[in-house]
Amino acid sequence: MSDTSPRVLLLVGALSMLCPSVGRGQPAAMVQRPPIEDRGNGRYRIGGVKLDQKRQRFAVRGVILRDEPPLEFLAVTADGFKAYESLLKVRANAHEFNLACILIGLDPEQGKPSRRHFDPEPAGGDPVDLRVTWRTRDGARTDAWTTIDAADLVRSGEGTLSRGEWVYTGSRVLPDGRFLAAVDSTLIGFVHDPASIIEHRTGLLGQFASVTVNRRVAPAVGTPVTVHVARPGSR
Repeated sequence: MSDTSPRVLLLVGALSMLCPSVGRGQPAAMVQRPPIEDRGNGRYRIGGVKLDQKRQRFAVRGVILRDEPPLEFLAVTADGFKAYESLLKVRANAHEFNLACILIGLDPEQGKPSRRHFDPEPAGGDPVDLRVTWRTRDGARTDAWTTIDAADLVRSGEGTLSRGEWVYTGSRVLPDGRFLAAVDSTLIGFVHDPASIIEHRTGLLGQFASVTVNRRVAPAVGTPVTVHVARPGSR
């Protein structure tokens, strides 16, 4: 269906009241409403994001970028300049990713973005179920799929991220109306950066370059992956 169908227009109208990157008195030039394709039965495509609104979840494809420090973000946009600090990149920009979060029911009004980089205070917001999947070879001919909690992909010394503590902070809007996640091209973080749309509540807040890939579970650089975002209990 066309991205101008009545249901989509209603969703975009609701978005203008909820989304921190659309509305709130921002200059018109700063507003970016991603194209939405209505695929029927509560399913939508928003750029590279495939969303199932009824089941309150979405997925976006990406690729493993690096396996060496420094690591401060789980995911950035495909053209993100913070790619040198991110484990992976995905096929969505910040506006598409944030809209998808809102359309599965995550509320930006409940978000508590970090005040500064390495903010020791816990990040706040609606809880998020965040998982990463990739295809592996099981034997000579059979493909299998690995699915893990995103928290298992990184570690700092002997410390690891606690599972089930991802939250939707919604990032921030700058005084000039720009969406900070779009400026920094950062989507998911774990060191409490104010730009991240999703953050880990407690995070890994060690010294710079202290976070490394958990090589026991993470796939190799260049491996195609899919990031799955959902409301807890909706799977």
